Amino acid sequence: MNLDQARTLLPEARDLAGLASEQFVESYDTKTSRAEICVVNRMTGEIEPIAYLTPDCSYDDRRLILKSPELVRALLVIMEAAFDRIRSHQPPENPHQRQREQTERKKDYAAECAMKCNDRLFRRFLIERHNVPDVADAERIAVSVRNILRIKSRAELNTDPAAAARWVEFRGAFEAWRTNG
Repeated sequence: MNLDQARTLLPEARDLAGLASEQFVESYDTKTSRAEICVVNRMTGEIEPIAYLTPDCSYDDRRLILKSPELVRALLVIMEAAFDRIRSHQPPENPHQRQREQTERKKDYAAECAMKCNDRLFRRFLIERHNVPDVADAERIAVSVRNILRIKSRAELNTDPAAAARWVEFRGAFEAWRTNG
């Protein structure tokens, strides 16, 4: 894969990272004698198969499949942090250029919020600091975050400057909590 191909896949990777199951687990169906890739049903807590593994599937391929949701999210976070750091070290060509660039390059706070809602550490922060019930249901987490931020939809984070500012402050509180343990 080359850089241009990777760039075309980036939006899809971001979308799927926010929508896909938080993690996969491996199980074994004793009735069919087949290894399975499973997810935990958010409503019932039951483990449900989503794919079967053939006996030819190597150990390394199984590990990659099982870790793929977590690995994609981790790479996206690392990539965004790296680009933020690179941007912070580039001086503007003129005094107004940085402001113009920041205006042109708006952050997708809605997507960032969706990704955070799937983060286990972020959920623990919500439980400990904001009395959010300890649930695995992503929709309940999303509703709780919307209530905390006083928004009806995460899309408001990209369209309402006041909502965006509340998100940035809330995200900062999470980062401070995470850093200080």
